[in-house]
Amino acid sequence: MKVVQRLIFVGLFLLVSIGQAVAQDATATPASPIVKVTASDGQVLVGDYIPATGQGDHPAVLLMHMYQSIRQSWKDFVPELTKAGYNVLNVDLRGHGATGGPMNWSASVTDVQTWLDWLRAQPNVRASGVSIIGASVGSNLAIIGCANDKQCATVIALSPGANYFDLQPNDFIVKGLRDRSALLVASQKDEPSISGVKQFTATAQGEIGVQLFAGNLHGTAILNSPVFKKRLTAMMINWLNDHTPKV
Repeated sequence: MKVVQRLIFVGLFLLVSIGQAVAQDATATPASPIVKVTASDGQVLVGDYIPATGQGDHPAVLLMHMYQSIRQSWKDFVPELTKAGYNVLNVDLRGHGATGGPMNWSASVTDVQTWLDWLRAQPNVRASGVSIIGASVGSNLAIIGCANDKQCATVIALSPGANYFDLQPNDFIVKGLRDRSALLVASQKDEPSISGVKQFTATAQGEIGVQLFAGNLHGTAILNSPVFKKRLTAMMINWLNDHTPKV
């Protein structure tokens, strides 16, 4: 009987030990990619930071989503960027997603610089190689933010417009980006974006790339479309590769 009791005790001890080990392993998750930064007015801004694949310094990209969208709209594009060697900061705009709070578009312009400053302060981020990609109103913010930041390498704008929520990027393209570059993407039947893109290309002084797709898809809907996804993803990464300083 004592032998049986001893075996039962040993068995229970092993089960408890294994259970504790499993429980410890279950809580040992990788570091969260979620980033929280406090803006100048106290609003907490939220995003994800995903480092590039590989060692050493890498360029980086700030992603800015559409109106009434969230940062997860870029979820299929993010791994393509990191595989291509780019650190990625994917954020929720004010009034959207985890950032929340009231929408404030003038404050959102300032938020772009806040995020750029945070991004450049991270280990393994090449300060001269930071670019911005935006969609819809996020693309207007991207253009304005890149123009305002002298170190911004280039900007890619999906479905920008001449005036979204009083964010008017034309003068920023003409003046702020006159010595830099921008890739503008739109659909032929997507108004008012297509008219805005035509205006920007007519007035720009710097290097402008334009890609117009058939149909009326808008913003990240173009990028996530099964018809255009592969081609546009490759085009955007090639643009970044060609317009990002290597040192």
